[in-house]
Amino acid sequence: MKKVLFFLASALILASCENYYIDKNLGGSDYNPTDVRTIDYTLTDADYASIVGNKDNIALALAECPVDTLTGAIADSSAYYAFLRIGENLAFNKLAPADLYVPAFLAAKFPQLSKGSLFNITYKNCEGAPEYLTTFASTTKYTLSTADYETIWGEGKGGIYYLTPATMMGLTSVLPAEGEEGDILAVVYEYKDTEPSFGGGNEDDAPKGFFDGTPESRGFYTTSEAIAAVDAGNIVKDDSIKVGGIISRWFRKSSAFDKYHSVSFFVMDPVTGQEHEFEFYNCYSLNKDSFATFDFTDEMNAVCVDYQGREFHLGDTVVGAGKYTIYNGTHELNTNCYLTEWRPVATPAPAPKKAAAAVNGKKTVLYQFSDGKWKAYKNEAATVVALPEDVYSAVGYTYLLDKNKNILTTFLAQEYPYAQAGQAYTVVYVSTKEGAYKAIEFIYDGATFVENLGISYTTTTFSLSDVWGSTIYYKQAIMGEGQGKLTIQNVKLTDPLTYVWYYSAAYGMCASAFKDNASYESEAWLVTPQIDLTRAKTPQFGFDHAFNKAPNFTEECTVLVSTNYAGDVITCDWTPLEWNLNEDGTLNIPSGTSWTFQHTGYFDFTPFVGEKIHIAFRYTTSNGVSGTWELKNLLLSEPEN
Repeated sequence: MKKVLFFLASALILASCENYYIDKNLGGSDYNPTDVRTIDYTLTDADYASIVGNKDNIALALAECPVDTLTGAIADSSAYYAFLRIGENLAFNKLAPADLYVPAFLAAKFPQLSKGSLFNITYKNCEGAPEYLTTFASTTKYTLSTADYETIWGEGKGGIYYLTPATMMGLTSVLPAEGEEGDILAVVYEYKDTEPSFGGGNEDDAPKGFFDGTPESRGFYTTSEAIAAVDAGNIVKDDSIKVGGIISRWFRKSSAFDKYHSVSFFVMDPVTGQEHEFEFYNCYSLNKDSFATFDFTDEMNAVCVDYQGREFHLGDTVVGAGKYTIYNGTHELNTNCYLTEWRPVATPAPAPKKAAAAVNGKKTVLYQFSDGKWKAYKNEAATVVALPEDVYSAVGYTYLLDKNKNILTTFLAQEYPYAQAGQAYTVVYVSTKEGAYKAIEFIYDGATFVENLGISYTTTTFSLSDVWGSTIYYKQAIMGEGQGKLTIQNVKLTDPLTYVWYYSAAYGMCASAFKDNASYESEAWLVTPQIDLTRAKTPQFGFDHAFNKAPNFTEECTVLVSTNYAGDVITCDWTPLEWNLNEDGTLNIPSGTSWTFQHTGYFDFTPFVGEKIHIAFRYTTSNGVSGTWELKNLLLSEPEN
């Protein structure tokens, strides 16, 4: 019993000490510690999963779905499925935006934070597939008939119901004579890579291997095919194309002090054996350490080691990509030309061709009606290809369901084994049993083909009042924070000026063109990071500033807004803001005779709702006069209730 009494007494003493500590040091038993933070935070893959798994967000997503007023059942579940796609795509989307579902995530992940906390959340946004893909929805199918084949082959060659390399250029002659500008045809035909025998020669004598098939099936033209396509109007100046051939002779470029900065060469058509002087311009360059390795004696004798250590010889098989042009009668791959494939003649590698069954058979090629005639479809944004019909057969359908989309990446991997990282590839395919077409763009990331969902990064500011919300779009106190993400661009600095804008721990961001007891001509800009107002309602902007040592504030200081700023203040459009007025009608601006900070009043930013903007502070001075402009407490937000 004594032990129990002793324990109780000890507990009372401890409790008494604890209460004394609270009362003395923490302000009484009702004291609640505060934790106010300002944090830059980027959502992780796990965070997107947490957002979709959050019970409050699930309820919110269901509440976003309209309900049938008669039955009470959900009439449209699009909003809910868009919410689920956040977890699938690891990105928000138009129907499931970040400002709707991030607040509950923040409340659950950071329950200890107090009112006044602010998070700059960077997240991925799924903006959707490129718009040009929608044009393929109206694609129609055209299958060559027996009459079409007979027309292409001409009299005396009846009974041949397929196309060959020699007859491919006649395909457009049998397509419908009429069409609307922009119409797209998916042309289906039978194909063989060997020419038929008409009483002499053997069809097996035709070339095999790397150059088998059509330009569409192998992904590049031979020199003869390229020139024929130019003559037919299917290739015009500045078209981006690929051309393959055999290195036949050299052409020197950019010579300086007998050291060749770059070299170019002509290629020969392996099918016809003719050199059309199709010059590969600047296909590879020599770095300064490789100049001496280019052993050039004449056009037909040269060995070159490029900056990647590849040794090139006459006779090598190459494919180059670039923009088509003609210079002094020479066909060229000119702008941004680069090698996509290379087969050394000394150590031949297996040809990157498909199996014979894949080379021959039924083909599908896209044509578009342009300027009154059908032309092979081209798109600078991506390499566009139609899915061959034998692929549908492999899955047991005449069309491809969304659940079978993985087949498209398999097809691309086989079709483009030498794809370049960052390049876009679009597959057009039949998506319904009624024959409707659809297109999906993929980006090769260096290892796999990934569907292009239009993923971009956005930063939104979320603040905690009673609850988390995205009513603050941009906030930077500057004082105590430094320059932060504000960017300085000097347009004009007159000697001896080396800068105009600078950060001061005592006064904020400051601009001055005064140095060595004199004022100089200048122009310098201070630009905010991008601010997202796409879902804003009635945003307003204001800040504190001071201006001293000059009477001409409005001539030196301007605030502007741009919706297309991309890093250079000169090459974009700016809208200047008008300074607010005082009650007496005078401008609410600093007097120019005091260091006292004053608030600008709020600028109405509703004209920029729906846009992503940058705000700039432009400071300009002339020789002999310059004031000092000081800024702090920048805030763009919704008005407080």
